[in-house]
Amino acid sequence: MPKTIVTHFHPDLDAIMSAWLLVRFDQSQFGDAQFAFCSAGQTYRGEEVDSDPDTVHVDTGMGRYDHHMPGGEKTCAARLVFQSLQAAGYIDEDDSALRAMSDFAYEIDTFADCYWPEAEHPRYAFMLHEIIPALHALQIHDNEAVLRAGFLYLDGVYQFLKNTRHAKEAIQEADREGQTFDSPWGRGIYVTSSAGDVSKVAQKMGYGIVIIYDPIKKYMKIKTAPKVKFSLRSLYDKIVELEPLDMWIYHPSGHIVLNGSDKGPKKPTELSIEDILGLIGKIEQKS
Repeated sequence: MPKTIVTHFHPDLDAIMSAWLLVRFDQSQFGDAQFAFCSAGQTYRGEEVDSDPDTVHVDTGMGRYDHHMPGGEKTCAARLVFQSLQAAGYIDEDDSALRAMSDFAYEIDTFADCYWPEAEHPRYAFMLHEIIPALHALQIHDNEAVLRAGFLYLDGVYQFLKNTRHAKEAIQEADREGQTFDSPWGRGIYVTSSAGDVSKVAQKMGYGIVIIYDPIKKYMKIKTAPKVKFSLRSLYDKIVELEPLDMWIYHPSGHIVLNGSDKGPKKPTELSIEDILGLIGKIEQKS
C-alpha cells in the first residue's frame, strides 16, 4: 500500500521540497507515495500527527517534519526532512547540492529574499519560490499539479548544482596541473571533462577563454566570456583549414566554436587540445 505524504493547501517551496526529498531519496518507502492536502497547521482527516506509519505530514500538523511549534528551533520543513534522511543514510554527508537546497528553502521560508540585490528585479519572477504562489493564484492547477511541477523543477536544480560542483572540481584540477595559458582573449584554461557547465563556471571564475574536451562524447568546445570583445573567428578560420567545415560550428556571437554538442552531434575532431593551443599561439589580436 503506498504511503501518503500530507502537506497544507497551496503548498509553498518548503512544503514541496520536503515532499520531493522523501520521494526522491527514500524511494523504498515513498517512491510511489500519494499526496493529500489539509488546512495549514492541521492534519489529514483530523488524525493525530505521526500516529499512522503510512501517513507522513510535512510543513503542517506539528509533527516531526513541521517547524511551526512555539519555541522550536529556527529551521524549516525541508531542512528537517534533509537532516532526517541524512541521519538514516539515504543522503551522503558530502552532498553539498542537497544541503544548499535545504538552506535555500530556509532562506525563502524566512523571507530573506527581501534583502537580495535588486530584490524587485523581474529576473526573480523566473524563480520557483515566486512561480509557485503565482500558479496557485491562477486557480487552473490543483494542489497536486503544482506540487508535481515543483518536483520537475527541483530535479533540474539538483542536477545543476551537481554539474556545477563537478565542473568546478575539474577546473580546479586543470589549474593545479598547469593547464592555463595566455591568449588574445585573456587568461585561458583547457579542461578534459564530461561535466556540464564547465565553460560557464570557468567564466565565473575569471577565465576569458575555455577549451573543453569531452572524453566520452568526443566533443571539443571553445568558448569566451560574454564581455570578451575579440571574436573567435580567426581561430575558427585556422581550424577549418585543417578539418572540414561541417565538423565545426562557428556561432554568430563570436564567442563559441564547437565540434559537436548535445544540440547537434558532429564527427569527432582529430585535433588535440595541444593542436588548438598551437593555433592560438599564431593569432594576434587586431584592434
